[in-house]
Amino acid sequence: MMRFVKLSGGMLAAILVFLATSAFAETTLWLVRPLYPGQEALVERTEKALDKLIAATERQDHIIGRTELAAALKGRKVDELPCLGAGERCADPIDPFVATLGFGRIVMVQGGQDEAGFKFRVVSYEPALNKVMPATSAAPVLEKALLGAVAKVVPVASTLEVKSTPPGATVYIDDTKMGVTPLTTQVLPGERVIKIDLKLHQPIEETLVIPIKGSASLEKSLDKVAARLIVTAAPAGTSISIDGQPVAKDRIDRGILPGQHVIRLTAENHKAFEQTISVKPDEQYVLDKTLEPLPGAVVIGPTRPPDTMTVVVKNQQPDQAVKVTTPLPPPPAPASETELTYEKRSYFQLSYEYGSLLGNSLVGRRWGNSGTGRTTSIDSPSRLLMGGSLEYGTGGKYFGVAVVGISYLTNVERFNLGVGYAPGAQREVDMGITGPSSISNTRIHMVTIRALQPQLRLAAWRFMFQLQVGAEFRTGQIIEPAATTFYKDGFMILDLLAAARLNVRFFIVEGLYFFGSGHFTYYILGESSRLEAPNDGMMPPMTTGPEPAFNNSHQWGFNVGLGYGF
Repeated sequence: MMRFVKLSGGMLAAILVFLATSAFAETTLWLVRPLYPGQEALVERTEKALDKLIAATERQDHIIGRTELAAALKGRKVDELPCLGAGERCADPIDPFVATLGFGRIVMVQGGQDEAGFKFRVVSYEPALNKVMPATSAAPVLEKALLGAVAKVVPVASTLEVKSTPPGATVYIDDTKMGVTPLTTQVLPGERVIKIDLKLHQPIEETLVIPIKGSASLEKSLDKVAARLIVTAAPAGTSISIDGQPVAKDRIDRGILPGQHVIRLTAENHKAFEQTISVKPDEQYVLDKTLEPLPGAVVIGPTRPPDTMTVVVKNQQPDQAVKVTTPLPPPPAPASETELTYEKRSYFQLSYEYGSLLGNSLVGRRWGNSGTGRTTSIDSPSRLLMGGSLEYGTGGKYFGVAVVGISYLTNVERFNLGVGYAPGAQREVDMGITGPSSISNTRIHMVTIRALQPQLRLAAWRFMFQLQVGAEFRTGQIIEPAATTFYKDGFMILDLLAAARLNVRFFIVEGLYFFGSGHFTYYILGESSRLEAPNDGMMPPMTTGPEPAFNNSHQWGFNVGLGYGF
């Protein structure tokens, strides 16, 4: 270990005699050196920072730096004391010889600046106890880095007293809740932000410099307000307006007159927010709101660090130092077309629908169950249907649900239909007249209702694909335009179907999209019909087979239309 001082025998004895007469037992000596070569300018800044941290009442017990040490030694040249002069660096930790100087504590401080900020190494030596305590700290600000190291080796706790009129106000120190007034608490020295907050009073915020092992006090009178409004808005830079007048950015905490007020928050690339509030007398109204980004907007978050200026020393020569700007991290990539498509989760759509029956039967019961008559086969070449459909749905990124949908279809060409009777019954007879076995030129009005059908979703670029399955209920009416004397009320369709739909959307702009879909419905349950069995031509007719049975046909079709996703 290097020795703290190197003296010849005679000089050593003289200095020991001189210092032995000094009354420094309760005094702390602070010696400051640069941590890196060529950074001597930091010594003076560090000494001034130490002077600012020490309380005025305690200052006479501290000697900071070579200049004050020379004065304390009554004009003796510091350069005559080895290690304390400019020609030789002191050892670290301090050699036990320093005990002869008579100081109660000696603190060696080495400070420097590099690309990360300020860095300090501190060693505290108490000669009487032969106790050595080292510590290090780094921070972007010199004062914080220095205090971070000193606080680990030197008792620095200070006392803060806060009073308010009226009492009972909440006290925050550096945004940390500490208690209510009147309050006496210990705090670390340095610059501290004190906030006093009491409901229905105007809050007060003040910055104090707390000295080392000192005390500070803050006493304030809080102004009462008729009502109080606290608004916190994000992102950073959000403009806050009250009743059409801009008042602040990001946050306000102020008194306000009771009554109705309009709060409006605006920020670039974000949706504006506006709300009418009603504030009662002696009421505190709090609003905390984060604005939503506009679709497709590139928003730089408030947590991104600012440009940082650092100093790089080349060849340990300060005149060759160059400033280098640490580059910002790249901004977040804008949302892709696929991500924007996924955001459109709920939807409402309206479409043209085209369909066709996949069989030769269409069964409807007599309207209102007024008879046994049932329609049977379609005796026309056309099976085509057309109409319209609307649907509302919602869901998540990959799964959704068609909440409710309804379709209306009618036949493109008029149908000729056979008429039979309900199973287990006979052909309908009215006043001795048997109902006709066919009706012609009929019009079909068919309504299909679907609800809570699950969907699987997949997006690619501006396209979204959906597979939708579920049950559907089909109803409707079959009527003849010319009022017949027998089936004047027509026939009613009642069916339960299983359905599958494949939907493809293309988003044109914002939430507006064009879509097409194909669907297939499978008959599950509904009305059935019978006809007389065929005969063999004999008189009277003899049945040669079972009665033919009829159920409603399956159906396929497609839709094209427009929708809006949100």
